[in-house]
Amino acid sequence: MKFVKRISLFFIYPLFMYSLGFVSNMLIMEIFYPGNHGEKLQESNLQREESVEVVLNDDPVITANTCYVVQNYNTSTGEVTQEERKAPDKFIGLGRDKLSQEISEYNQNPTLADLEHGFNYMELVSFSPGKVVVRKSYDTVEEEKGFFLLNENHYVVVYDHSLEHVYMNTDILVEELPERLQTEIINMKYIEDEGELYNFLESYSS
Repeated sequence: MKFVKRISLFFIYPLFMYSLGFVSNMLIMEIFYPGNHGEKLQESNLQREESVEVVLNDDPVITANTCYVVQNYNTSTGEVTQEERKAPDKFIGLGRDKLSQEISEYNQNPTLADLEHGFNYMELVSFSPGKVVVRKSYDTVEEEKGFFLLNENHYVVVYDHSLEHVYMNTDILVEELPERLQTEIINMKYIEDEGELYNFLESYSS
């Protein structure tokens, strides 16, 4: 019996001392390194903040809900018109820099429709996720229109706006017109469009 007790004490005593040492070590670590756990927690929070900061610092991009406005600028008259359109599919997902690059490439190879309207260049006016404004400049020269009424051999002759081509010969005698109108025709009377021209012809033709 005494032998059994000695064996039990032989196992229990070292186990007790080991447990006591483990607990003592934990207490000592907590006393001498109290911020170790806190540092790990702070490091974890810092990583989260950096992760959020990366997301917040990402460039805003164009989405399907972005308001896309195109300004059309006539360099000849200074007139600016604008219209709101759906953003082109190739612009969706682009940030400011990428969009500027796309616009630069478009300037080098514009569409045929734009070229026919005297397209000059396209530029980015403003950029935000909610609204993007671009401007297209056109060197559009208004086509000259109108006609001139001249006196040739006592008859009214209609020339085009260039005064180089006869648009129409008439049987209207200048002498039969009111004096004021005679003076205007002698000084080359200008008529703006075909509607005004045919009103004159109907009024004074024999």
